[in-house]
Amino acid sequence: MRLIVRAVRLRINTDDGALGRTIELSSGLNVIQAGNNRGKTQIVQGIIYALGMERMLSARAHAPLGSALTSEIIAERDGQEVTMPVASSWVAVELDNGMGEILTAQRYIKHPTFRPDLVRVWSEPAVTRQTPESRPTDYFLHSAGSVQGERGFHALLMRFLGWELPGVVDYAGKPVLLYPDVIFPFLIVDQQAWVSSGPRKVERYQIREPVRRAAEFLLRLEGPLARRRREELDRSINDLQIEWTSTLSALKGQASAIGGRIVGVPERPAGSVARTTFAQPTDLGGAMLQIVREGEWLPAEDLLRNLHAELNAAVAAIDAASQNGPTDTELRRQIDDVREELNDVLAAARLLEQDLTMAEAQLAALDRRIDGLQEERDRNRDIATLIRLGSETSAQHIADHNCPTCKQSLDSVESAELGPTLDVGETIGLLNAQLSTASAMRERSRIVAEQSANVYSAMQREIDHLRVQLRSLEGDAVTPNQIPKSGDIARRISAEIRRDEIQRAMDSFDIKQRSLIETAAAIAAARNELNALPAGLSESDLEVLRSVGSLMRQRLQASGFGSYAPSLVQIDVDSLQPVRQGFDVDTDASASDVVRIKLAYLDSIRQIGRERGTHPGLLVLDEPRQQDMELDDYEAVLRYLSEGHDGLSQVIVTSTTAMTHLRASLEGAGVLFVELGSERLLDWDARNDHLDR
Repeated sequence: MRLIVRAVRLRINTDDGALGRTIELSSGLNVIQAGNNRGKTQIVQGIIYALGMERMLSARAHAPLGSALTSEIIAERDGQEVTMPVASSWVAVELDNGMGEILTAQRYIKHPTFRPDLVRVWSEPAVTRQTPESRPTDYFLHSAGSVQGERGFHALLMRFLGWELPGVVDYAGKPVLLYPDVIFPFLIVDQQAWVSSGPRKVERYQIREPVRRAAEFLLRLEGPLARRRREELDRSINDLQIEWTSTLSALKGQASAIGGRIVGVPERPAGSVARTTFAQPTDLGGAMLQIVREGEWLPAEDLLRNLHAELNAAVAAIDAASQNGPTDTELRRQIDDVREELNDVLAAARLLEQDLTMAEAQLAALDRRIDGLQEERDRNRDIATLIRLGSETSAQHIADHNCPTCKQSLDSVESAELGPTLDVGETIGLLNAQLSTASAMRERSRIVAEQSANVYSAMQREIDHLRVQLRSLEGDAVTPNQIPKSGDIARRISAEIRRDEIQRAMDSFDIKQRSLIETAAAIAAARNELNALPAGLSESDLEVLRSVGSLMRQRLQASGFGSYAPSLVQIDVDSLQPVRQGFDVDTDASASDVVRIKLAYLDSIRQIGRERGTHPGLLVLDEPRQQDMELDDYEAVLRYLSEGHDGLSQVIVTSTTAMTHLRASLEGAGVLFVELGSERLLDWDARNDHLDR
């Protein structure tokens, strides 16, 4: 994506009339020439303000614009200067991202209704077009959600630029976003920033090394991407190790409960240790559940086969003893009663299984409902923020044309049929109430599901008990002279109980073993990917930095850098800023050479960054001819700033240098000159402006 400023418009309304001006720009080099105190700096400040980037200038939240746009303006009328209070004022910028999309952002500086952090946006050229074809959409700045929320202006601007802001860490080690106003000092240089060779360092967000992080992003270096991926993989491996330990602990607990143990499963899977060079997934082919019997540890499968054999022998002995024997009537009735009760409990258990499945589905549905309500509430909170800032979108806050309660489409419903509607505050209250209700329902459902699970476990124990009781009664249902041996009955009951508990343990072991195999594979894959990542800057990154440094030195040579040999100025691989080994370039070079370094560095970042990085190709320079830079050197700077645009990038320069010199030196370079001369930027403007509110 690219960022081209097509036009900037400033407007002031007073009781005596309106003042303003529109500056139309193009791709390539644009030179805005005006005398001192004529207002050219207000153009740069207006761009900064309209884009919501004023906090890159100062930690304080205030407009960077002067008194002419905020309190009172001096203008000429009938040959005399008059001072008038400002009733309202605004700035608008028209942007092009090079992908066929145009965006116009208007932001009020002073207004009786609209707060400064409200931005009105058109998806069309609303400055250069006499009458926009669409209504504006309101967005907000400098509040929670302005960078990531649906109605946050910086979130919109990042989408327009095609930027996905990376995560970085602050001084406390917490992850934060690389906010756009940390990046924009590489794109816009205000007149107060020429005292250092590097871009402004924005410390408002307490980001570690903010200038380096911004340069890494604009140049799309692999090292930072690898570092962030390394951090993600480290967290993933740690989480997987915790999951492994938890699953293994549960397995050991179940095995211990039946006198067993788990073998063939290590405490830490392959790849979980940081020094591992290459990890094969932990082999769990030998993992098994073993159970001790008569002092010998046997595989659970072998013991289960032995129990089946013992059970078959016991059943055969009992059947042989009770064959053809008369049965006591009362005992038979008891057997029938127990069998009937067992069938009833089995049927109830099957129904409860269905209820548990439905309860899980209900919990999942409630979770989805809660997520949807939270998303809807967040959207309405954004709208509430806009209304607080003066937006008029309260009647249109159901942007998706769906009922926020039942989610049915309202497209076919006439507005007159809707009846009374809720305002945004009432809608948020309704959504909060629904969230509270849904959360309470989920908690009740969770408790009911938990209770049902406990009842189901109790039913399983009751089923085991009834089965034992039934077999005991069946053993008693023989005549005295045909009573089977008590040892046969005891062995049968014991074998059945033991068989059932071992079978349940084996089923659980199989499920958890599959989970461990998946976890082991995930850990090994994460460790191997982590080991393959480059440590620090890759060779490709170093080549990029060498390209930036080489181009920077060419520009220094061309612009008359003379404090020392330009070859001594390098790009530091740690700070990614210009350095001279062993010296501070900001104090070791002359003041004008510090300006030359800054210009060469930022333009080199622009050129290399737009070729292989995420740099949008925009560079705005407010009066770069600082510290008595020689005219020839300044013209050389403008010449290299005019090179290599191909309609895909833009440099905007404000200047007090006489236009005759500039036109002569830049003839044939495809430069757009905007000459204000001695005129004030803000002059009487009698036309009715369609952007005025």
